Amino acid sequence: MPQAIPESTQSPSFREFTSKLRSGQIALGLFEALPDIMFWIKDRKGTIIFANRAYAQMLRKTPDELVGETDSTLFVPTMAKFFQDGDQKVIRTKEPLHNKLEIITKLEGGIEWRMTSKIPLFDENNQVMGTAGISRRLEHGEGPPLPTPHRAISELIDRIHENLGEELTVQWLADQACMSVSSLERRFRQYLGTTPKRYLIHARIAEACDRLLNTTLSIGQIAGSLGYHEHASFTRAFISVMHMSPKEYREHYN
Repeated sequence: MPQAIPESTQSPSFREFTSKLRSGQIALGLFEALPDIMFWIKDRKGTIIFANRAYAQMLRKTPDELVGETDSTLFVPTMAKFFQDGDQKVIRTKEPLHNKLEIITKLEGGIEWRMTSKIPLFDENNQVMGTAGISRRLEHGEGPPLPTPHRAISELIDRIHENLGEELTVQWLADQACMSVSSLERRFRQYLGTTPKRYLIHARIAEACDRLLNTTLSIGQIAGSLGYHEHASFTRAFISVMHMSPKEYREHYN
């Protein structure tokens, strides 16, 4: 049965020392102090039981505000499902996932690559109670280079965010990546958990959110600057991602 620290690496002195410690203080104390590593604990249903400050800050919340939330309430549906599928795999197989390369869409737009590990948490009867995970941002140039497929998608995403106001199409993206549309669709689903078309919408709406809060541009001007020729089509796209209109978003968060 997998454990956070394999028994084979536990010396007698380690077991004797930790048996006298108050439960949980090492992990929770250290992960709360790390500024660049997100740490969380979830129950079987995916509800957050504990989150450290780094995780909360990434979502512009406090750790206490994250307790009781789920991926579905914190992330857009496509990304939430991607994270939930990973949790369910850990629960179903009772095996940890180590150093999985994942992408998180940032609130301010763009993406960041993270290295994520998850483990199952067992009760005294060896039944899975939930999961715990850590996620570390990969800095540019840090560690081994991204594998070629990841690097190609990463470079393509950079181009998307550099050209959000242009007439971007899935075919244009495929041409930029030197692959067929079907291969591009497959890569996006594999690495981002969504389609190229849906990612384009998310990228534009993420940028729209930033401009709604940080500029005095009208909603119509923002729509036009992001390639939407009709105000209504921009509003429909915005609602599909944010579940509120651009006007409501600006009024609520300003």
